[in-house]
Formats: sequence, C-alpha cells, structure tokens
Amino acid sequence: MFKRHSKVFTVSICDHCLGRQYAQLLSGYSNDQRGKILRDSAAIAIDGGLVESSELEPSNFPNFNFRQNKDFSKLVAKAKPMKCVVCNDFFKDIDKFTKKIATKLKNTEFNTFLIGTIPSRDFLEREEQMWEILGIDFCEPIRAEINREVGKRLEILTGKKAELKKPDITIIVNLDKNRIDINKNPLFISGYYNKLKRGFPQCKWGTPKKYKTSVEQSIGIPIMKASKGKDHKFHGAGREDIDAICLGKRAFVLEITEPSIRKLNLKKLTKEIKKSKRVEVFNLSMSNMEIVRKIKAARLTKNYSAVVKLEKPIQKKDLKKLSKLKGIIKQRTPTRVMHRRADLMRKRKVFSVKTKFKNGKTFTLEVKTEAGAYIKELVSGDEGRSVPSVRSLLGIQAVVKTLDVVKIEKIKL
Repeated sequence: MFKRHSKVFTVSICDHCLGRQYAQLLSGYSNDQRGKILRDSAAIAIDGGLVESSELEPSNFPNFNFRQNKDFSKLVAKAKPMKCVVCNDFFKDIDKFTKKIATKLKNTEFNTFLIGTIPSRDFLEREEQMWEILGIDFCEPIRAEINREVGKRLEILTGKKAELKKPDITIIVNLDKNRIDINKNPLFISGYYNKLKRGFPQCKWGTPKKYKTSVEQSIGIPIMKASKGKDHKFHGAGREDIDAICLGKRAFVLEITEPSIRKLNLKKLTKEIKKSKRVEVFNLSMSNMEIVRKIKAARLTKNYSAVVKLEKPIQKKDLKKLSKLKGIIKQRTPTRVMHRRADLMRKRKVFSVKTKFKNGKTFTLEVKTEAGAYIKELVSGDEGRSVPSVRSLLGIQAVVKTLDVVKIEKIKL
C-alpha cells in the first residue's frame, strides 16, 4: 500500500491535489486535510524504511525531521520548494485569487452566486497522470474542488451565499485563458398591465420602423435603466391587438438581461411607468423563469367590448339573433395573421354575449370567450373563415370600429 502511494511523491504535489485523489473517503475532511494525513503517513513510512526513498522528491516533505532515515533528511534540508505538478500552486494562491474576484464584483449587486471552473488543458493532463498512478475510485475532479474552495472564501469576503440552482450571478474561473468572467443572470419582474391607448404593439418587434413605442418598451426601458441592464424581453399572458386597449390587467414578466443592480424600488418604477400615460402596471414583484413558463402555458378567459359598425341599418330587435354566437365557434386562422401563423381550424367557446343598441348602424358587443378567440373575425366573419359571426347572423357586412379588453382571468404570479 505504501509503495503504491509513494509513487506520487516522485514529483512535487500539494496537499489539495494529493487529498483530492481520495475525496470520497473520510467525510468531514477537506481535501488538503486528507492530503496532509497521506503526507504524514508517507513520511512515517519513509522514516521506518517501509518504502524506498531514493527516487522520492524531497521537496514534498518540508518541516519533517526524519530520525532514522538520515540520508533523506539531508536531502529534505537542501531541497528547494517546487510548484505542485498538478495545480501549479493554484491552491497556494487561492486566497489572492478570490480577492481578485471580490474586487471585480464591487460594482455588481447580487445576493447569490455560483462558481464554475474551466481548467487549463495542462491541469487536466497532469491530473489524469495522477489517476493513472492512483486510480479513479475515490477521486474528485479538480474543477469541483476549485468551485467549492473559491466559493467558501468568496462567501466570507462578500457576505453573499453560494447557490447551485438559481444564482444571481455565475462566476467563471477560466484557467485556460487566465481570466475571470462574471455572467449576470437575468432579473425577472412580474406584474399586470393595462394598455391605455391604441396604436402601438405589445412587443418591441414592431418598433421603431412601424411604431414609436410598445407596451414592452414603456415598461422595460425605465426598469432596464434602473437595473443598469443590457436589454429586456417581454413575456405576456397573451396579447391584445395593436389598435385595442386593455383594461383587464394582463399578467406579464419582464426579463432584464445582465443587470448590475437587482434591488429595485418597484413602487417608484410603477409611478414612473404610469407617467407615460400609455401603460400602467400593478403589483410589480421579483419573479423567476417558472412564472414565465406559467404565463406562457396559461389559457385565460377574457371579456371584450367591441363597437361594431354595420354597412346597413338594422332594428334593435335584430340584435337578438346574436345570442347564437354563444357556444362553440369555428375559426380558421385569420387572413390578417396568415403571414406569421399556420393555417388551422380552431374551435373556441363563447361563454356569454351581450349587446347595446346605439343606432341603426352601430352597437356594442360584449363577449366572454376562452383564450385564442379572434374577436374581429367573430364580427366580420373573415369571408366565411369564422362561423358563426355577426355578419352571418345579421346578413350584413360588419366590422369592429374599436376593441377593448375589459377583463382577463386572473393568474397568480
């Protein structure tokens, strides 16, 4: 046993890299503690003549006083310190390295972090040489120890916590390129919004070529500036048409990429967003990717109010025909969105229908539908692609003059 283990001492090796080869043994010990135990045992074996010392590297045993093996003791006294053949003394300088990371984080606000390591090719090759000597039954990869040891020290220096699953930032120790990369993980803020004016889209895809602004920009730009983020993405629970207003408090999550500040005054931001007079937000709170998935998967019922314009006049009693809109409707993908959606036939449910007569050519239609119903096509019929429709039931061409989303089923954020 001693002879096998002594082979590793033919080169200079630190306690960390020695103990790491047996990381799966003796819980409650750090790798450097395991390494010290092994070094002490090897020194005893050398002094007791249990292993041949002539081929061993003396610099592995500084501060040991060999009582029996006088020849080896003289070699140890003359030996000059040598760098660890595996880590090149990385662990000796790990405190300085961790302080360097802490300095780089001074302008970044975070509560949790994760350490990741990219070892150099030399590190990996030299560690594999150790595995060839000692085997891999009980070892731990060098990147795992670096992650843990840097993480423990950084917790002490910063007062922040290491977090494996959902850290605020990820710190990449790139030993291959000799650099430290700080990846600021996205900041998620959820809430509900009302769109107060017509004529602009929900997301920024339509700006600036077609529209000056969007719901996303009205909300995202103030929050992005406050967080000193790089960009923003908008995740909404459905969307309203560009020419529609939304007073139903639609759920959303705003994703800020690479934020430097994570503690935001959400009440102040709520007031700032409202100043635009285009959009108002409610119940802003810190969120996460799970809520994004929840919003995307939600199928929420909605209440709409549409002012309908008819080509020819009707009498008030004619509106009773529209009660047949209640129930299952069939809608093929509208011609107005065919360029970006598959041509499919969809069945949607209309839960309730109410009408308010204004004059012979104008009335208000109030409907409650399941998610995915096209209200403009429910009125116009879209050349027979939506059945039944206001047009088919009244026998008159009909179009939506204005459309409002007045209520949206609440989703808990």
